[in-house]
Amino acid sequence: MKTLVTIKDIAKQLGISVSTVSRALNDHSDIKKETKLKVLETVKELNYRPNSVARSLIHQRTYTVGLMIPDITDPFFSTISVGAQELLSEQGYQVIIGNTLRDSAKEKRFIESALERKMDGLIITPDHVDEELVEMLSNINIPVVFLRRRPSKLLKVPFVDVDHYKGACEAVEHLISLGHKGIGYIGIPIESPIAIDRFQGYKDTLKKHDIPYVSDFIQLSGGRTIQSGRIAMDQLISHIPEMTAIFAYNDLLAIGALESLAQHNIGVPDTISIMGFDDLEISNLYWIQLSTMSQPRNQMGRHAAETLLKMINHANTDDEIPDSILLDSVLINRNTCKKLTYQ
Repeated sequence: MKTLVTIKDIAKQLGISVSTVSRALNDHSDIKKETKLKVLETVKELNYRPNSVARSLIHQRTYTVGLMIPDITDPFFSTISVGAQELLSEQGYQVIIGNTLRDSAKEKRFIESALERKMDGLIITPDHVDEELVEMLSNINIPVVFLRRRPSKLLKVPFVDVDHYKGACEAVEHLISLGHKGIGYIGIPIESPIAIDRFQGYKDTLKKHDIPYVSDFIQLSGGRTIQSGRIAMDQLISHIPEMTAIFAYNDLLAIGALESLAQHNIGVPDTISIMGFDDLEISNLYWIQLSTMSQPRNQMGRHAAETLLKMINHANTDDEIPDSILLDSVLINRNTCKKLTYQ
């Protein structure tokens, strides 16, 4: 029978103390980054598996973390989840995923379940930040990080997100730089903070360049899907050629618009340019090649996990809550936008 590798074996191989190895594995701030990396490399090399029961008893933790997301079938959230899971797994944590299907009751039940299971912390992406949720989060005694959502100002909770307003401004600036003035918008109802920021970025950029806001060029669909984008574009077809470009709230809506235009034999980008937001893997397929604003999804997940681990490791200290992280999106110019050659 193969002998199990212990923490002493790792310490012996690296020539450091057992306590240093233990603190490195638990991501303590007083251990140098280089030492942590060496420990992690040796852990993988020796195939070390910590005794989870003993570790839980020693540290009074369950080494489980809850990850609450609105829709696991959405490519955006599946990638963002992988980023968080990867980092947490590297630190010996088991991740319990709660797929809430954008249902506020399911969101609250998952948080209650996390408390019942005595999870060490939560990373959450709630679709409904109502008074009941705020009160619930105010009264729980485990660390919480918001991911791609902004918490209520009543909550002392850090978040990890991208600057949606800035990204939308940059997307519309790009279309304007190509000579477009008749720029439409396909989005979702202006209810969530993200929807508000992206739509406001669109409107403010038009205003900045003295380009009229045309309500007929706007379609706010009920969903975020390809089908919703196709239906929305069907409603806007009649405004071509006055409308020469579309900025979509997300890539799936933009791809739906591309489908609609193809069905109507309208060329992209020769007749109309299409700009998305997200940079999903599907957007880079050869026959799509969507121009879009890229969000660092994997990085967002990892940042959220890092922030949560800091809070878990300093739960019994007077350290301040970690700073929130606001990332930039990046313009990805592919084949669906083109310089306007006629007015």
